[in-house]
Amino acid sequence: MSLIQRSFADRVGQLLGRPAAEFRVLALCLVALHVVMVQGPEDVVGRLLMLVHLGFFLLWQPVVRGAYRLGWVNSLAMIGGIAAMFLSLSWGLLAVWLITLASAVSGAAFVSEPGRPRLPYRFALAYLVASLLIVVVPHLVPVARDVSALFDWLSLLLLPALLAGVALGRPGSSHARTRGIDFVSAALLFLVLTVMVLGALVAMWLMALPYLVAIVFALFATAGSLVVMAWAWDPHLGGPQLGAQFARRLLSAGMSFEEWLHEVASLAVANDDPEAFLEAACRQMLQLPGVRGGRWQVPEGEGSFGRLEGVERIKRSAPLQLNLFLARAPSAAMDWHLDLTVRLLGQFYLEKRHARELESLSYVRAVHETGARLTHDVKNLLQSLNTLCFTATQPQTDATTLKALVGRQLPVITSRLAATMEKLRVPSQVESPFVPVETWWRQAKERHAGSPVRFEGDPAGVEVPTTLFDTALDNLVQNALDKRAHNPEVVIQVVSGLTDGRPWLEVTDSGHALDPRLRSRLFLQRVPSDNGLGMGLYQLARQAEALGYRVELVNAEAGSVCFRLASG
Repeated sequence: MSLIQRSFADRVGQLLGRPAAEFRVLALCLVALHVVMVQGPEDVVGRLLMLVHLGFFLLWQPVVRGAYRLGWVNSLAMIGGIAAMFLSLSWGLLAVWLITLASAVSGAAFVSEPGRPRLPYRFALAYLVASLLIVVVPHLVPVARDVSALFDWLSLLLLPALLAGVALGRPGSSHARTRGIDFVSAALLFLVLTVMVLGALVAMWLMALPYLVAIVFALFATAGSLVVMAWAWDPHLGGPQLGAQFARRLLSAGMSFEEWLHEVASLAVANDDPEAFLEAACRQMLQLPGVRGGRWQVPEGEGSFGRLEGVERIKRSAPLQLNLFLARAPSAAMDWHLDLTVRLLGQFYLEKRHARELESLSYVRAVHETGARLTHDVKNLLQSLNTLCFTATQPQTDATTLKALVGRQLPVITSRLAATMEKLRVPSQVESPFVPVETWWRQAKERHAGSPVRFEGDPAGVEVPTTLFDTALDNLVQNALDKRAHNPEVVIQVVSGLTDGRPWLEVTDSGHALDPRLRSRLFLQRVPSDNGLGMGLYQLARQAEALGYRVELVNAEAGSVCFRLASG
């Protein structure tokens, strides 16, 4: 018996695997149903033919495939249903069956591939609706003799033509067998046909209308209602959209998702610590229906909330893993919402963690910039001491000259060293002292007296921030001296003056041109350097900006590379 069943199922599967055979099986199913309606459902022959119709329906039905093996429970349920239909078949049961069958066909008629390949399903749907209205329902209600004759004439001409349209259907190139019933469209058509038939009956009994008039009235009323609903679903003249409201309620699945999201957004503003925010946000999930508790885990820590009992579901949104405990197994919509909430929690947590990392990086950057600035200050002090030592070791320097030079330079070096130490102690509160520009200019020339740097100009009459001007002079001169170390012919010139009462300082060298790739980011970030950290000009630009000055590259061509410090 098993071999016979398997052979029969395989044969049926091969038959239905051909695209054209699907339409023919459906046509045979409807032809058997047509003969049942002609013979009458109360007759024994009609009931036997109904069994034939149900056999063809089982071959065509789009739910169970040919290779599917029915269990004993399903087999007994199917046999019981067929036996009940055989014993209680009537025009009323036949009307319900026609509506159900039309709903099953509607998914393939309207939802699937459009165009010619779906015409047979539309013919089948038209046949079922026409049979319902002109054959089955007239046997349930009183119909005038002339209207009954019209219906008989239509059933002889219209119904066979529709059946021929089903049987002669040709599949398209991309046609594939229907994999299931579209339950939304099926339920919608079932309700529409039911309301139309019941509406016609109500119109007949309450308004004393003839059947034909009542059917026309029910058709127009149903069509008008559908038109109004379609307009309200997506109105072209503005106003609230029924479709949007329906989708919103359908997706909400009875959950207070909006309230939870609002609470989570408030927690994100109130909590800076990522783990504390995650703990508070997870506790808010207890407001969601069916959520009893859970356990969260991230690389930095873990925690739990609520009661850890019930149906467990594991949700992940890297780096967050959330084990949720629910009162019952979630539906598809509920599971989708839980996935969405966990993804949102994961994104909020990542943003919090990134904010903490940026804060740490900002602190490290501040420490680095402070250290780099102090390193340059110490480097400049060492350069001043190196210049002083170089002058002291020259044979032509006598004791009197050396004593005078040391007497002038050591107080300046001591003052700059004290300022550097003050920066190290309280970096954000250090202010640059102001001195007369002629005093600063004289000390600068004395500090570089033994170097190959030429000074020109005689500024006077204003005060300048000595720390800024010392830093600018030492950095710019040292960069030029680095060029001179590779080319002794490089000439270094320092010029200072006043323009409209504002002091400025220029350092020019005759060395090689600057790399064009460095010019755009010279004062904006660290640049590659062979002799230092590459932070000197960046730190100088920030210090000048804080004091209302600016540093700019006046000329970058070979033979005349010029930097300028001026009041902004």
